[in-house]
Amino acid sequence: MHTIVEKSNHASKRYHLIDAVRGVAITGVVLYHFLYDILTVYGNDARWTQELYARIWQEGTCFVFIAIAGFIWNIQSKSSLRRGLELNALGLVITLVTVLAIPSESIFFGILNFMGFANIILWLSQRWARRVPCVWGMCVSLFLFATCRELADGVWGLEGVFGVELPSSLYESMLLVPLGLPPASFSSSDYFPLLPWLGAYFFGYYAYALLNELELLGGALHYHVPAFSSLGRRSLEIYLLHQPVLIGLIELGRML
Repeated sequence: MHTIVEKSNHASKRYHLIDAVRGVAITGVVLYHFLYDILTVYGNDARWTQELYARIWQEGTCFVFIAIAGFIWNIQSKSSLRRGLELNALGLVITLVTVLAIPSESIFFGILNFMGFANIILWLSQRWARRVPCVWGMCVSLFLFATCRELADGVWGLEGVFGVELPSSLYESMLLVPLGLPPASFSSSDYFPLLPWLGAYFFGYYAYALLNELELLGGALHYHVPAFSSLGRRSLEIYLLHQPVLIGLIELGRML
């Protein structure tokens, strides 16, 4: 059985190596969106997003980014409820801006709304989550992520191993969009439903628990990687600003 140390005991600590990994992940997200803007938004070619390398790139960087959010849930200084509400508010702002500025690329329940809900869900369930052995928690989280990746397409299972088609009646309500069961008419250029992504979030939560149990939360985790550690500490600001900046650069390039 693992023990999660109370947040107040760790809130002042900074794991610079974790910041660096998050910095690498947010860099990957920005570069992916830069190509997406060039090839899909302006080039009207969405085929490349289905290429294996693009899927690994997109899902891999997002998995790391979200898992780190679950990891630092244990040590974040703000109330999880307050943090969740703030992220949801920012997510709604992103939705409003995209609907008004780029209707064809509108975002509904993007990564910020997911993060907001994940904070609140873990806050509500922490009493039970702490009772799960950390290795089991990590394994179950990975299984949840792996088997729910195609849930939005009506299939539960492991790609290439097994798949179970779900009843179409589950995909008739917009209320189930956050869960990962969107109607056929639903469209979002940045969609992060609770399933499968809660699997990544809880994987990070239990990874912290494992390192804490093994007394490995010091040492190398405090190693500072100058550029990426700094980027990781500002990942939210980068995420909020990167698309307007990228669109601006592309528009500038088109005018030259």
